[in-house]
Amino acid sequence: MGSTPAEATHAYPTDTSLAQPSEDWERTAQSWMREPGGGKVHFVGVGNPIRQDDAIGLEIVSSLRKKLGPNPSPNVVIHQPSLMPERLLSKVAATGDRVMIFDAVEANRTPGAVVCASLADTKFGFFATHNVPLRLIPGVAGNLGRSFVVGVQPESLEVGEGLSATARAAKGRIVEAMGAMIGGMGNGHL
Repeated sequence: MGSTPAEATHAYPTDTSLAQPSEDWERTAQSWMREPGGGKVHFVGVGNPIRQDDAIGLEIVSSLRKKLGPNPSPNVVIHQPSLMPERLLSKVAATGDRVMIFDAVEANRTPGAVVCASLADTKFGFFATHNVPLRLIPGVAGNLGRSFVVGVQPESLEVGEGLSATARAAKGRIVEAMGAMIGGMGNGHL
């Protein structure tokens, strides 16, 4: 991958069984979004646009906003990509609403694999861009169970712009699946 896990990672599952394999991530994400009394779900992308696959979270939310708009249902808000997500995450977490974070993660899987887990089930939770642990962001620490990470195992985190073909394919799968889930929320199916 070109960089060490300490440089490249954001969320490490404490137990690899907690992060669902690629074929199960959709079911896990949909279950999380269906939780009763969950309130709104805020989609937030995290990443660094000049470290290739590290930009995947930013690209996912950008594509979802283009496809569905910023408020595609009464229960979903898709936030504009930001290079400084700490303030946004703190603000959203303080409301008690749920947060779905899209990011590149080191999960010791094949590049392009999609994994997901509650933030409460991860350890370290670093942003590569700023190296700020998610657990230290005001508002997030007390709301870990209401924060969920959908991550993609990166292929390359070298300096440069543009996702690898592997990450682009994973992004396409995520955008398609999340679009269907959000559409179901708007029709009362979630």
